[in-house]
Amino acid sequence: MKYLDKVLELLHDSQWHDIKVIRDEISMPDEKLSKVLGFLEEQAFVNKDDEKIRITNRGLKLLEI
Repeated sequence: MKYLDKVLELLHDSQWHDIKVIRDEISMPDEKLSKVLGFLEEQAFVNKDDEKIRITNRGLKLLEI
């Protein structure tokens, strides 16, 4: 769960972020990051567009918990 939290915290400003920058910030292998981002996208916590990602309102609410 710590990786999920870290990704969401990096996205908290609701701006589009480069996935490579996120990967570098949390030092996560591409394969693992892909799984984490896939899960977050499936749950509608993030929007993904090619190599960019941003948090959704649902993701922001999760951060408040």
